[in-house]
Amino acid sequence: MRGIIFKELYISRKKIYISIATYFFLMLLCVLVKMSAEFGNIRLLDKEAVENTLNITFYFFVFGLLVVFTGFLVNNVPADLKSRWSIYQRTLPFTERQLVGAGYITNAVVLLVMCAFHTLMTGIMCMAFRMKFHAYYIYIFLVVSLVLFLANALIMFSHYRFRDEKRAAMFSSIILAAVYLAISSVLFSRLNEYGEMSKKEAARIAAQQGLSADTIDPGGFMTEYIKEDIRWFAKFFQSYWWVIVLITAAVIALLFFASVKALARPADAVKPPQKKEKTKQSFFGSLGGQKAASEGDDD
Repeated sequence: MRGIIFKELYISRKKIYISIATYFFLMLLCVLVKMSAEFGNIRLLDKEAVENTLNITFYFFVFGLLVVFTGFLVNNVPADLKSRWSIYQRTLPFTERQLVGAGYITNAVVLLVMCAFHTLMTGIMCMAFRMKFHAYYIYIFLVVSLVLFLANALIMFSHYRFRDEKRAAMFSSIILAAVYLAISSVLFSRLNEYGEMSKKEAARIAAQQGLSADTIDPGGFMTEYIKEDIRWFAKFFQSYWWVIVLITAAVIALLFFASVKALARPADAVKPPQKKEKTKQSFFGSLGGQKAASEGDDD
């Protein structure tokens, strides 16, 4: 299995190199913003604007760079299908469970290494930005890694199941889009509720002070409501993190065994996609075909 893991890493080496370069480029960009806030043009702004810029830059590094983790995911199933790797792998002394498990182990190790490295760099950036390091940073890193691992397991299963890149992409895209729309609808409905509550609270305080309803900006109340929800979510995760991990692990295990079963199917059991044959004819070729058809009709 170690050779299969090295094969997965070797094929994905270019993508991993690009992700590392992107990570360090964005980190350098954050450092330049920090230097500009202390010695450059940003320091010419008012104190509140400088603090907001530094806070946005810091949290962009801590949470925004987690998106770069997707570039470290190893998924070479589409390349294996194009190169007919499945024909050769059946001659190797590996079972389907070991072949699928090699991809899972590779992704788990890569994501854990990235989480450890990002945690170290976050600690360094906390010292540079004079920010306090919180333990929930690590929790969020692990949750994002687990979600990315789950999404990649779904994509791997779709390729093992259909053995066709277009069908697999359509299947995984539909499921991921459905999950995204469900989460987005909940967030948007919650934000609309925040807006209504903020307007009512601002109008109530303005009425108590004898002012017009438009005098007090409801944006501050909306920010407080969002912070309360974030605190509630953090407390919920700290208390019931094992439930989330257990459910996610169960789904990943289900996708693993489904991928093993799909890989074990012979190639004859998979229906190839039907391609419409398009006759490419030139002008003279079409005339020749019409002439032959007319001679056939005469016969």
